[in-house]
Amino acid sequence: MVRIAVDEREKPSGVPDELRSKGASVEYRVLEVADYIVGEYAVERKSARDFVSSLFSGRLFDQAYRIGESYRDKILVVEGSLDDELRRSRNPRSLWGGLISAVLDFGLHCFFTRDAKETAEFLITLGKGGRYKGHRGPPPLVVRKPRSEDVKRLQESIVSSVPGIGPRTAEQLLSHFGSLRRTFSASVTEMAVGAGIGKAKALNVRALLDASYKPSKGVHSQTQLHDEA
Repeated sequence: MVRIAVDEREKPSGVPDELRSKGASVEYRVLEVADYIVGEYAVERKSARDFVSSLFSGRLFDQAYRIGESYRDKILVVEGSLDDELRRSRNPRSLWGGLISAVLDFGLHCFFTRDAKETAEFLITLGKGGRYKGHRGPPPLVVRKPRSEDVKRLQESIVSSVPGIGPRTAEQLLSHFGSLRRTFSASVTEMAVGAGIGKAKALNVRALLDASYKPSKGVHSQTQLHDEA
């Protein structure tokens, strides 16, 4: 039997009910990141509309980074048709550019399903066919990625946490400026031209550094994100 950990906020999606109807063992949890944990795989599910919204806002890249901090393999399932979203978009090419960045810069494995039933089929197939390296017997329900405390990785992690900045771009910035202090003190022009990351990404860094801090009121940001899906 396939065992799947499901975030509590996924109950209204219909996917957990479909999983049960197909014989999967569903275990509800409050997951810090991702919506489903299948063996060593962390799976984030998004509706087509929220997928597009999160691409343009940078939320998707932030989520991908945080999932990668805890799990070896991260998967994005986009549920529903992108046709309407592409028609609404003024620049469809930017959508594909964001998707390419999610795959190449952030290591997201992206899959597309039509509805909750198909998403459940995908998760069960993943659970039956996924291989857990170096382990005999059934894979554990949750596999944590070992954390490295070395300074280099910590520096890259801090820069990569900026929405829209992936591991490759973080390494590019740090290699050019030499330290976190010099990286975050650089002007937009120095980052865009000097480090060669382009104006859009440089503006993302500057926008985060200049943004006012707004304390939360006891509601986790991921809860709000899932409410939008």
